[in-house]
Amino acid sequence: MSWKNTLLIGISKLFSASKNEVNDPECPRILIVSTTGLGDSLWGTPAVRALKKRFPKSYMALLTSPIGSALYQNNPYLDEIFTLKNPALPSCQKLLSPLKKKAFDTALIFHLSQRPVLPFVTLCKPSQIIGTAGINKGLDKLLTSPLKPSYQHEIERRLKIAEAIGAPPNGNEMEIFLTPDEQRTIEDFLKTASFPVGIHPGAKDRYKQWSPTHFANLGKRLQQEYGAQVFVTGSQEEIPLAQNVADQILGAISVAGKFSVRLTAALIQKFKIFLANDTGPMHLAFAVKTPTFSLFAPTDANLCGPYEIDHARYIQKKPTCFPCIGKKCQVPFCLEQIAELEAWEKIKELIRVYN
Repeated sequence: MSWKNTLLIGISKLFSASKNEVNDPECPRILIVSTTGLGDSLWGTPAVRALKKRFPKSYMALLTSPIGSALYQNNPYLDEIFTLKNPALPSCQKLLSPLKKKAFDTALIFHLSQRPVLPFVTLCKPSQIIGTAGINKGLDKLLTSPLKPSYQHEIERRLKIAEAIGAPPNGNEMEIFLTPDEQRTIEDFLKTASFPVGIHPGAKDRYKQWSPTHFANLGKRLQQEYGAQVFVTGSQEEIPLAQNVADQILGAISVAGKFSVRLTAALIQKFKIFLANDTGPMHLAFAVKTPTFSLFAPTDANLCGPYEIDHARYIQKKPTCFPCIGKKCQVPFCLEQIAELEAWEKIKELIRVYN
């Protein structure tokens, strides 16, 4: 254990000796912790639903990232959302007092990426801190009930955490609750597109990105065979990549960086089909039930792909390099195992079934 973790554990235990006990098992005060990215946030929605269905009288709050806060906006199962901004340490200091006043007796650690977060949660003095062992920056000793890790989808892992306090699963579907105004905004934007389709050629990490040329060629096929209006999605940082793909398809429109994450979800919801790498918008498409095709090679679809849904098709290939160097990889050879024709057959199947 590093000296930083030893110090953090020592300070946490020193200042959280007294605990908020569970006074009424049917009315727990639950803090859910999920302070990472888009997909990680959405994976928690089935567990959030399960918890509120099991404990309808509970007070349930979420500590999350800015993108998680946006995704959980209007979620009917949460009583409150606390947003942790970067850098994490000063943000934790600002949130400590308001969170301590809530007297949480239970903290459920879905996922975190910042080292100070788990020690911070202990300072809120919940008597139960439950999470999966081995993914907490070496701070597992702060969990009161560490759960043994296993080979399971990330949605299932979060459901197991909820189940640890007596909340059985209530469906596996991810959810995002869009407003009528958000949906109308996108309807107005798409009013002249009779067969809108989406392509997302980017990904947070280069090693998850299939060739932009492959995506462009599939866009051309969709246009030629189905009369599709192609929209290329992406983040602010992915504007050049999205424009590159759009420029290769006659009449395609890049919308990279144009919409918020919620409006992007509303846009994807209206697509007849969505093509994407293993990245956050893919999970948005799963959540809004848009027929989606995606690709996996360095990552494992059994852990982070579509989970028990019908409106998705994907291709999985084994990594070509051992060991996989992950985020250090700048030329994802393993994804080049996926041929355009193989992808096209999956896409046609989705269109045949859902359109």
